[in-house]
Amino acid sequence: MTQQTKPSQTTAQERAWSRLGSASDLRNNGKTIEAKQELESALAEARDVPYEIEFETRIQLAMTLADVYYSLNEIDAASKMLSEEAAFAEKISQIMKITGTPSQKRAATGGFLQVRDRATQMNLLGKKAPEIIAKNWINTEPLKLEMLRGRVVLLEFWATWCKPCQETFPKLVELYQNLRKDLEIIALTRHYMAYRGTPEAMEEEVELIRRTIAKHGATFPVAVAEDEKLQTIYGANGLPTAFLIDRDGIVQYAGQGVDDPGFKQVLQRCLSNG
Repeated sequence: MTQQTKPSQTTAQERAWSRLGSASDLRNNGKTIEAKQELESALAEARDVPYEIEFETRIQLAMTLADVYYSLNEIDAASKMLSEEAAFAEKISQIMKITGTPSQKRAATGGFLQVRDRATQMNLLGKKAPEIIAKNWINTEPLKLEMLRGRVVLLEFWATWCKPCQETFPKLVELYQNLRKDLEIIALTRHYMAYRGTPEAMEEEVELIRRTIAKHGATFPVAVAEDEKLQTIYGANGLPTAFLIDRDGIVQYAGQGVDDPGFKQVLQRCLSNG
C-alpha cells in the first residue's frame, strides 16, 4: 500500500506575502476595494498570530493598507489602524532593545518610526496645520502659516544629506516658477550635523544649507529649525515628506510629494478652490 504524503500547509508568513502580492495586482487593475479587503484579512491574521509573521512583513502590511485607505479617503480607518500598529511596533522595538542584535534593533526602531509617523500624518489631514517654528530663515523674513491664508502652501521637509531631497529640488523650483502667484513653498530642514553643537558649528551648517539652496537656484523660503520638534509634530522623520495646506490653512495632503500622482490631484483641487 502506497503511503500518501500530506500536502504541505502554507505558513502565516507565506500567506501574508501572497496576500500582499494579490493586493498589489488588484490595485494595479483598479480593484481598490478588493485590495483593501485582501489586506484587511492579512492584517487580521497577522494580529491573531503576531509572532508567526516577520516584523518587516507586518510593517509592510500596515503601510500598504494605510495607502489603500488613503486612496479611498478613509482617513479615520487609516488613523485608527496605524495607531494600533504603532503600539504593537513600539512593543517589539522595546523588546529588541533588550534582546535583539544591532541589525534587529535598527529594523525594529525603523519600523516603529515609520508606522508612528504615518499615523501622525493621517491625524493631521483635514485639520489646521501646526504652526512653523524655526530658528533661521533663508530667502525671506520669518513666516507664519497664518500670514499665508488665501494661498496654497507646500511644506517640504528635507536635509542637505538626503539624496532624494536633492533630486526633488529642481521639480520644486519649476513648480514655484509656474505657480508662485497662488502657491507658496516652504522648504523645512533642521540642524543635523550641528545638533546641540556650538554656535560656530550651527552657523557652518546654516551656510551649507544656503549653498545647497543657491546651487539649485531655489528662491522660495527655507526654514531651519533648531531641533526635531517640528518634524515630530508633522510626522516627517522620513525624508522627503511633503504637506499641502489649502487656502484656509487645512492640511489636505501628506506624503511623498511631487513624485506622487496623488499629490498633483490634491494640488490642483487646492488651487481650484478659491
